[in-house]
Amino acid sequence: SGASGTQNRQMLLKAGDWLLGCAQNRPLLLLTGVASGAAAVALLLRAVRRRKKSEPPLPPGPRGWPVLGSLPSMDPTRMHESIARLCDQYGPLISYRLGAQRFVIVNDLAMADEMLQDENYTGRCQAAIFQRQSGGCGLLFSEGPLWKMHRRLALRTLRDFGFARDGSAKLIDSQTDDILADLREASESGSPVKVLDTFSEASNAVIATLTLGRQFKRGDPDLDFIRSAASGLFATRPLQGLSFLFPQLDWLVRLIPDTSDFTRLVAANQEFIRGQIRQRRELMGADVEAFQPECLCDVYIQERSRAEARGDFETFKDQQIISVVMDLFFAGTDTTARSLEWLMLYAAFEPAWQAKVHAELDKIVGRERRPLMRDKDRLPVTCAVIEEVYRLVSLSPLGMFHRAVGDGTVFRGYRIPSDALIFPFVYGMSRDAGVWPRPDEFLPERFLTAEGNFDRARASKNVPFSLGLRACAGRSLARMQVYLVFAAVLQRFRVRLAA
Repeated sequence: SGASGTQNRQMLLKAGDWLLGCAQNRPLLLLTGVASGAAAVALLLRAVRRRKKSEPPLPPGPRGWPVLGSLPSMDPTRMHESIARLCDQYGPLISYRLGAQRFVIVNDLAMADEMLQDENYTGRCQAAIFQRQSGGCGLLFSEGPLWKMHRRLALRTLRDFGFARDGSAKLIDSQTDDILADLREASESGSPVKVLDTFSEASNAVIATLTLGRQFKRGDPDLDFIRSAASGLFATRPLQGLSFLFPQLDWLVRLIPDTSDFTRLVAANQEFIRGQIRQRRELMGADVEAFQPECLCDVYIQERSRAEARGDFETFKDQQIISVVMDLFFAGTDTTARSLEWLMLYAAFEPAWQAKVHAELDKIVGRERRPLMRDKDRLPVTCAVIEEVYRLVSLSPLGMFHRAVGDGTVFRGYRIPSDALIFPFVYGMSRDAGVWPRPDEFLPERFLTAEGNFDRARASKNVPFSLGLRACAGRSLARMQVYLVFAAVLQRFRVRLAA
């Protein structure tokens, strides 16, 4: 307040007058005062050092450079390999700084599972780049009670619509018809096919039906927009990481053309979904409660109506619905399509294993019908090949980052600072030679028991969809789609690389 500020100034003036008087009239008293002050400062510094010594240490890691931290020793194009080298040097739990941001890397399955089951480590990065994309809404970048509530509602609703059950299998089966038709046309003409585009279109169509209630046909311009938007959002933009590591430079990052392109892409995607929500509202009519919901968007519109009747205009605002739908597209489409692309690549590179999958499908399923979910337990070789590709490829090598929300929590004797970003190092865990002998080799037999059955216990140590409280919400659907499409394609085709 103004009064306390005036009082402080008066005290400083009096102290100055006293010191001046000491200097002029009482030099011995002045010397005593200076010595006492120096002693007090020394004691304070000693207390601070003692307190630091009594605090648990940070996890081991490189000291880093002033301002830059460990940036000079990192290869931004092969970050997972740079981190693997640090883990080899410092152990399974390491810490380092990049710019102003502290990172903690967990490279041990049991340790990562223990840590990520703790709510102290379930936060999300609050960097401006992520807030501009989501506004703190949705499933990927929200945290706390809001995240819990929306994750629970989204998963419960999607399960009601057959998420990762028979309802989803029927959707996937319908899209698989289009995939097989594309591949058959290419096969008959002898033309190579870019399988990623084919798989991506099908994956986006499944999510669009579950979230927006749209039954997309192949070639629909809206489906093409969704696919290109999801691919664009996934594109790597290293310059935007500057605002992530150096928040003070965010103003500069926003001037970079690449950032403007990204911002426009996010805005266009949000506007598209906003238009879809508007169409669903019009379809539901004035009495939204009387409408039988057909998709996630319908349920959110009903929940919004109930919340606003209670005076709550925030929990289910448009931005929240838009972000939830965007997150499901972002997290559930590109990775599924790329997993299938890698499976085709390994089938071509490993013809002996491709032949084993063909033989198994012919024996168990035959050619008269499509492979079904109920066949999965009787197709151990097919499942082993899929699991080994998940392990080797590590499409998300660092998992999804978590933020420490506790105030200086302690984990296994190490201090985890508040706001540190924690990564479960999926790439490193999938290359642990103690768990996976000859980790860089393609060996699907590692997922088969001596009796030839699929080894579920071993597969549980493979975590392509991360782990803990914030593991990928759509992993069951992703696994279902990858299995059904891969099995259907290999039932009918031999895969080889284009000449």
